[in-house]
Amino acid sequence: MRVAENSKPESSFRLVVAAACAGAFAVAYNTTAVMTALPAIRSSLDLDADTLQWVINLYMLCTAATLAAMGHFADTFGMMRMFVLGLCAFALGSVTIAFSGDAVALLAGRAFQGLGVAALMATSVALISVSAPQGQRASAHGLWAGTMAVGFALGPLIGGTLTDAVSWRAIFGLDLVILAAAGLLCLKVVRARLVPRALDAGGRTDFAGIALLFVTLAAFLYGLTSGPLAGWTSVQTLALFAISLSSGAGFIARELRTPEPLIEFAYLRHANYLAASIGMYLNGATQMGILYFTNLFLQAPEGLNLSAAQAGLALLPFTIAMFAVSLAAPRLIRPGRYRLPLTFGMLALAVGFWLMHGAGHQTPYGEIWWKLAILGVGVGLNFSLLPRAGLSALPDAKAGQGSGVLTTFFYAGLAGGTAFGAVVVSQIKRGLVDPVVEALARNAPDLDALKVTLVHGSQSQVARAMTAFPAGDTGKVEGAMLRAFDGGFAGVMVLMAAFSIAGAVLCAALIRPQTPETPRSNRG
Repeated sequence: MRVAENSKPESSFRLVVAAACAGAFAVAYNTTAVMTALPAIRSSLDLDADTLQWVINLYMLCTAATLAAMGHFADTFGMMRMFVLGLCAFALGSVTIAFSGDAVALLAGRAFQGLGVAALMATSVALISVSAPQGQRASAHGLWAGTMAVGFALGPLIGGTLTDAVSWRAIFGLDLVILAAAGLLCLKVVRARLVPRALDAGGRTDFAGIALLFVTLAAFLYGLTSGPLAGWTSVQTLALFAISLSSGAGFIARELRTPEPLIEFAYLRHANYLAASIGMYLNGATQMGILYFTNLFLQAPEGLNLSAAQAGLALLPFTIAMFAVSLAAPRLIRPGRYRLPLTFGMLALAVGFWLMHGAGHQTPYGEIWWKLAILGVGVGLNFSLLPRAGLSALPDAKAGQGSGVLTTFFYAGLAGGTAFGAVVVSQIKRGLVDPVVEALARNAPDLDALKVTLVHGSQSQVARAMTAFPAGDTGKVEGAMLRAFDGGFAGVMVLMAAFSIAGAVLCAALIRPQTPETPRSNRG
């Protein structure tokens, strides 16, 4: 049962909001700081392109596959308990990564971090929803969204500076400081008993559903990753997609039958919740066009060749615009009037990505920064308003699950955006590089392996592959790779613009005006 709002001083909820925002800041800061450090991590551990992609995908996969479960655990065992466990898992992952010496330890740490993020993101919004008085909820959610935006904004700057001045490993040391501060706030919240121990105690955990969801997402992402290498019609790729399809069907069938579902599909009957769920997926997918692919474009030798710190500064127009809009939108937009702002937010993304698709390695930064600002406006509107549009339909007792499902869609979108974008980049690069390689090295002993290495290999592997060409031909290969790099980036931007247009159509078609929020404990 929810604690009565008048049983404690009205200001006491601010401590809960502070703890939730601290955890959210740790997640946001780490996400963009790591994105900025990816080129340095790749060089330090000599990772190939596909392993680098899994540094992101494994993190997102572990988050997306367990978020709904973490929301269920929060409703069953207590939100603060799961929040603290999330802090601990995230800290364990940060320590593992900080001392990693190879890809295996790095990926293991990212998996732990993903589990921690799942617990933190499933509970942070829900903690605010059940603790803030009705009249303070909009500003509290706006503060949470603004905190996330600050984390996103400072992540590239701090991460880039630490990478250049100390090491990329220092990013994960700073994680521990932020997590410790969040832990101290949690201790005060627990001692003051500001959050109920459990809102929906006694429910059963759908472990089979968790396993089916994980297999569905993992098989699909691995199929997308391996498709360009093994071939789209290879037995391996087709088997992975078949596994994903069958396990996905099994997951849906189970969730519709079990009395304690991991994901309550009945919530999707609400048009606004359905729109928010799909919108969160598309918002996550499009963010990877900025945080991952644009970051690599800024730092790659074939791109603008900026340092990590310079890349962090270059992304400031995006992050400042996102921060300002995330903080202002919940205050300025009337509750329940989300259709036009969200449609506009998606259209802003579409315009920004379309403008970005013409950028190449010779494009001056002066022609890019204002396009990044347009993207920041779109992300800020979507990030701050989509969760509110979805959660407004759910009762407090299901706030943890509802928040977890929405964030599951978001992180599935982050992973999907990385995977789909990588497929587009790979296909375009192979289409431009392969003909040149065939013309210049048709007699190479393993021509197919040479093509794959030039597009997917690590820095050392590419350097060794270049020795297969006569000295007079290396310039032609390098020119083809430059054109392929520009083409791949343009292709990703067009893909992200298409995702954004789909999101605009979705919001315009499904989102409907709502009356002012009624007490959610009475709605089911």
